[in-house]
Amino acid sequence: MPATTETLLMEHDYAASPQRVFDAWTRVDLLGRWFGCAPEMLWNVHVWDARVGGQIHVSLDFDGRPFEVRGEFLVVDAPHRLKYRWSDDEIVEVTIDPHGSGSRLLLAHTFPAGDAARAILKTGWSHGLDQLAYL
Repeated sequence: MPATTETLLMEHDYAASPQRVFDAWTRVDLLGRWFGCAPEMLWNVHVWDARVGGQIHVSLDFDGRPFEVRGEFLVVDAPHRLKYRWSDDEIVEVTIDPHGSGSRLLLAHTFPAGDAARAILKTGWSHGLDQLAYL
């Protein structure tokens, strides 16, 4: 990770159980239905091996250009926590806790400070986390 980073924090409540929300992050058949920047801009999931050391390889078309990300799972603790390397210099951590009759998800996406990506990340995660509610 670069010496100076920023972390985008987002929280979302779901009617689904922590296990169902965790499954939506780890099962490719569910992930492919919500994981993206918008309903019409979902990531193509090539590899999503949700185990410690498992690889990540996704791609999408962003503003008419191909965009590809590779990473690796660092923590997989069902059904409460995921942490993975997203690209070479970003980390995504997901914590899922029981909340009422459903779940509360906290997402922390750490990325290089000063990067213009904050607005793109916030918009993308906002759409994705909203779409996750429909599974």
